[in-house]
Amino acid sequence: MRISRSLTIKQMAMVAAVSTVFVLIFCAILFFHFVQQNRLTTATQLESIARAIRQPLSAAILKADIPQAEMILRRMQSAGMVSQADVVLPNQFQALRVRFIAERPVPVMITRIFELPIQISLPIYSLEKPASPQALAYLVLQADPYQASKFIMSTLSTLVTAYFLLVLMLMVAISWCMNRLITRPLRKIARELHGLSPADRPGHQLTLPPLHHDDEMGLLIRSYNRHQQTLQRLRHDPAAPTAGVAQIPLASKAYLMTRLDQIARQRQTSALLVITCETLQNRSQTLTTAQGELPGLPVAEQLGKIISPQMVLAEISGDNFAILATGMNNPQQALELSKQVLTVITEPLPQHDTPLCLSASAGVTFFDGTLNAEQVYEQAFSAALAARGKGKNQLAFFDPQKMFQTTHEG
Repeated sequence: MRISRSLTIKQMAMVAAVSTVFVLIFCAILFFHFVQQNRLTTATQLESIARAIRQPLSAAILKADIPQAEMILRRMQSAGMVSQADVVLPNQFQALRVRFIAERPVPVMITRIFELPIQISLPIYSLEKPASPQALAYLVLQADPYQASKFIMSTLSTLVTAYFLLVLMLMVAISWCMNRLITRPLRKIARELHGLSPADRPGHQLTLPPLHHDDEMGLLIRSYNRHQQTLQRLRHDPAAPTAGVAQIPLASKAYLMTRLDQIARQRQTSALLVITCETLQNRSQTLTTAQGELPGLPVAEQLGKIISPQMVLAEISGDNFAILATGMNNPQQALELSKQVLTVITEPLPQHDTPLCLSASAGVTFFDGTLNAEQVYEQAFSAALAARGKGKNQLAFFDPQKMFQTTHEG
């Protein structure tokens, strides 16, 4: 079960990436909220301390008693969070400074990001309260930046731990849900289809899981079961209008582009032929639902008679087909194949007891692996449009320098 394990690993990687990003954003928001809340709390405490000593400090400053003012400031040492107190006059002259805690180193990055240290400035007024009071001085209190940085680092380490735990829990929870809802049902379906014998494949039905009645997996299983039932009915009713579908090796455009990409990478010389059927395009608009259910089916049956098993026959749309011919050695071989295709496709075809004469145009390009899949397809389609512009049953070969047209009468 290599595919299932690879799917589980990719799911786990996507879940881990998405969970990591969203939880990281959540933890970052939570971290800055805690730091800002601590900043506001510290500033509030500093303001409360300053208001408690503002009145006696105002009396000491008014008397110009510097020793008394210094003694009042030193009483704040018991608070423990104030590292420095300054008395600044209105002319920005520093009259007094008291330092309570010795400076300790704080990382410069933390200081710049979180604007440390935290400080407040409180005006000190005269006790007489004149009509237009002016501040005698300003009391500036500064909190210890080292304690603030310790709180920041402690909060960061706690949130980093919580971050990894949240990511782990989300990964386990979401991975368990994905394993239960997606991986296990897909693994069961893959094992069931892989273990089918050739005799049991026709009409095989998948069991719809109980939790997937209204999602994409349920839609996929119901579509598979309906397809199998249709094939089973066609197998027992050869007279049905679409009885030959299972025998026609008709590929899709997506498969054609995948094969083109593989051939381009391997640098194989090949040819791509695009056929446009104007008759089918016009007729599909007038046929009834029963008659026009698969308008391109007779064309595909005719083309399937001349192509080899190594070639790829693809239906681009209801009236456009493509043939990928690998192993072509020169453009002449591609032209010969194109002529055979136009000869076969323009033969009268029975369509509900009414002969159907098709008119078609074909464009062919020869490539040797120097172009990518999109470029090769565009060249062949451009050649088909050029042939269609020349009239009915025309063939055009794409050349990088010029376009060669070869007329083919149907």
